[in-house]
Amino acid sequence: MTKTFQFSALTLSLLAGLAAFNANACSTVIVGKDVSQTGTIIVGHNEDNGGRILTAQYWVPAADHKKGETIKFEPAAAEIPQVEHTYAFYWSQTYDPAGASFSDGFVNENGVTIVSNACTGIYEENVQPVKDGGIGYGIRRLMAERAASARNAVDIAIDLLGKYGYFSEGRTYTIADANEAWQLAIHQGNTWVARRVKDNEVVYIPNNFMMDKVDATDTENVIVAPGMIERAIEQGRYKPAKKGVYNDFNFRTAVAPAERRSADYNQSRNTLAWEKILGVKITDPEQFPYSATPSKKFGVEDVKDLLRTHESVIGDDPGWYHHRSLGICRATTHESAVFVMNKNPLLTQAWRAHARPCETPYVPLYPLAGPAEGAAFLDWQNATAEQFKGTPEHFSYDADWPVWSFVTHANAVDYLRDEFKDSQEAVRELEAKQAAERPAVEARAAALFAISPEKARAYLHDYNVAVFDEARAAMAEETAELMPHKMNVLADTIDPKSEKTVDIVLYSDKDLDATKIDLKRTYAGVGRASVGNTGVISQLAQPVKHEARDVDGDGKTDLVLSFKMKPLTLNMLAGANYDLWLYTYSGDERIAAMDDVLVRGEAYKGAQERKENADV
Repeated sequence: MTKTFQFSALTLSLLAGLAAFNANACSTVIVGKDVSQTGTIIVGHNEDNGGRILTAQYWVPAADHKKGETIKFEPAAAEIPQVEHTYAFYWSQTYDPAGASFSDGFVNENGVTIVSNACTGIYEENVQPVKDGGIGYGIRRLMAERAASARNAVDIAIDLLGKYGYFSEGRTYTIADANEAWQLAIHQGNTWVARRVKDNEVVYIPNNFMMDKVDATDTENVIVAPGMIERAIEQGRYKPAKKGVYNDFNFRTAVAPAERRSADYNQSRNTLAWEKILGVKITDPEQFPYSATPSKKFGVEDVKDLLRTHESVIGDDPGWYHHRSLGICRATTHESAVFVMNKNPLLTQAWRAHARPCETPYVPLYPLAGPAEGAAFLDWQNATAEQFKGTPEHFSYDADWPVWSFVTHANAVDYLRDEFKDSQEAVRELEAKQAAERPAVEARAAALFAISPEKARAYLHDYNVAVFDEARAAMAEETAELMPHKMNVLADTIDPKSEKTVDIVLYSDKDLDATKIDLKRTYAGVGRASVGNTGVISQLAQPVKHEARDVDGDGKTDLVLSFKMKPLTLNMLAGANYDLWLYTYSGDERIAAMDDVLVRGEAYKGAQERKENADV
């Protein structure tokens, strides 16, 4: 059976550029086994995409396929022959209204782990044609389905690139297993370099090509696309020290201009990361290393700390804490993960943050035991079918979907910055508790595995569920304390095209006189996670009128605020049920409150039915 995913041709034509723009904040760090405290390879990754993003986790089982079966991802991309057998894999899906070809993460049953970074701003004259539409999402998905090892995954990707070409501008894939880690840097078309990360190296990469001098004569550890070096020589972008000996090839200068490396969103993160890794502050973009041998060994906590790193001016705006977001952790970071490889793939460890990692905990996870069911909002088949469909109602706020507990907490903390330190302490306490339990869990799983791998997997799955539920409950409790004051949208729906007003009531309570809030510093609209990297609170809607009256009949005077619908729905997706936030001040105290409301659109009827069924 051919798998086909439908969305408009216009969306596909815009997809590569849109995804690259939104993803200009991903970060990846790789720790070689000789400089790792665990004695194994560690991979850390922040995934960044602006706008309304849902990140869910799935377990996709192994499958056998009929002869002649093909697989097709983006409608205009190449249709690819399927293999006879595909491996099972853990899948972290980035579900985007416009489709996401370049953000998902995987760990397959062989322990092959895959993440990526957009690397845009290439030399256009290097772009080569693609065949039958080329390949995009298929690179990562097919590596996950087919690879027996990291090296095998590289070979699979290289074969696909040779047959179809890459339709996106540029990207660096990180692929690791228990034995080795590779990076595959791909320029649009069939231009690429694959390099094995040395065991004594730490690698950090933001959103530009970082491979500098690669020894193309080291054929065991470096693979170079046919003709690429020759083209670089012809274009004057590479001159080997010794004619015909390509042991000093600088990939990043051959394929991308210097201004991409010096772009603020890349330079700032490089400076921050390498100061953490090497203890040296580097500000010259051309001096940033691709890799380095550190003076100390790095552990999971070091990688977490790096992925949580902010720029020095974080929080210097009176709006959201992550307002500028030029650090490694920023407004668009919607998930973060640290993976520790293991010779027994089932014991591959992960720590995963379900929203910005500075504001939510890294929750322990054994990916190959299968994530908690609450981490998914569809089954894996429908999630696959939805990858490029983006049904609006699926992006609705749903208080019953546990992942929203993490996202809501991050949104609340990002405005209620006075609570930021206390919230961080609560997050770290939870992490410390769960980390202390982990050695016993690992020992029990290893003992069970010697008896029955299936029993070990079932035990670890139960563990995944327990720690996920514990973390979700902790975040929900923290959020309730952060947001004790209540509001309601006094309408079932809002119309994003309407100039009419809708009323929002902020209720007075024993600790808040709603009538005394600062109207000049009152805004309403989407949560921080739905805005993207450039949004600021002052862009949201402000009340056009207000009225003091007792709405709920408790004897306290509440405040009814009227907002125009059109600016209120800025950055909202028509057809989805949204978490609508009210941001204000009572004296010097920040107040945040939230209610949900349905945004009218083409999918309004279906979404309305979903909401009514949920209410029942």
